[in-house]
Amino acid sequence: MYRSREAVATFESGFNCAQSILFPFGRQFFRGDVSAFRLASAFGGGIASRGEICGAVSGSLMVIGLHFGYSPADEVSAKAEVRQISNEFLQAFEQRFGDLHCCKLLQHDLSTAEGREEAKLSGAFQSVCPALIEGAATILEEILLKYSAATRQRITGPG
Repeated sequence: MYRSREAVATFESGFNCAQSILFPFGRQFFRGDVSAFRLASAFGGGIASRGEICGAVSGSLMVIGLHFGYSPADEVSAKAEVRQISNEFLQAFEQRFGDLHCCKLLQHDLSTAEGREEAKLSGAFQSVCPALIEGAATILEEILLKYSAATRQRITGPG
């Protein structure tokens, strides 16, 4: 569970929740740390601070795509597999935290400047987000362990 601690530490150093998940779990797919941070830049605060899907969820789905995604576009079994794995993550996160949406998780309307300011003043980002990031990272770690060996064999072939 080292990566869940690293994810929280990344958030506490000033990065958004999506960046905080993508960096420790996806860095091996990027040529440098900057690419992972840039890719996830617009997903904090529920996608561009709109209060939509939690950034920890978005970052986790990016990681699932990096690990289990498909190319070329006609890989039907891989499409079904990444959809199944993604839905398993979403279901586990929603079951654990009650929702997928940042505004409901933080109980503030992040789509307005006033709502973002209220969330900041109430300490919601500091009190709620680390637990969401740690929880998402823990769920993601479990999913990666569960599916990695079978998927690695599908991608690279036996042995």
